[in-house]
Amino acid sequence: MFEVTILTVNHELTQNEFDTLLPFVSAEKQERIKRFHFFCDAKNCLIGDILARIEICRATGIENTQLEFSTTAYGKPFLINNPHIHFNISHSGDYIACAVSDEPVGIDIEIIKTTDLKIAERFFTPDETEYIVSGEQTIRFYEIWTMKESRIKWEGNGLHKSLHSFSVLESNKQDQLIYHNIFQNDEIISHVCSTKQSAPSIKVIGTTTFMKNIPF
Repeated sequence: MFEVTILTVNHELTQNEFDTLLPFVSAEKQERIKRFHFFCDAKNCLIGDILARIEICRATGIENTQLEFSTTAYGKPFLINNPHIHFNISHSGDYIACAVSDEPVGIDIEIIKTTDLKIAERFFTPDETEYIVSGEQTIRFYEIWTMKESRIKWEGNGLHKSLHSFSVLESNKQDQLIYHNIFQNDEIISHVCSTKQSAPSIKVIGTTTFMKNIPF
């Protein structure tokens, strides 16, 4: 199993919709969501959590109220009552991405915008920086960035892993990692990191469809 859902936030979540969705997540997550200063951040966190719950429930047959989550020492969430299911969430702008697999998985999605290429020199390896400056630089910057972030999220070591400590352009024979470019347009780019050789199935939905089909 290897599946990705991309959710486009094509209408703003109302306060009433937000209040309707909030009870579907754990009490601990509710408190975390309520601490966000900006409503857009609280909204994205809530929708991302529920999107993951929907996909995990569908994959495992476990009801939402029975899902039990915890986190590793480095903060990566995992499912206690089915540790063989792996998931990861990312959001940027009006996009939320969720990957679910039967093997470890990491996903990153980023809005494409003008950036200072000095960041590449600071955080990327020399071969990655050379790749960026030798082509369409902004696109290539985010291509490398999302690949590296998905790799870090695949490992689950958080900030304990330096972006400069590895190159996504070099083959990793030990881990046999594959970086799947699963979504890209003029506004956004997303990569998934996995040991899966075949690309994941991909579903793209909007918030209107999402709100109408919540199975809880």
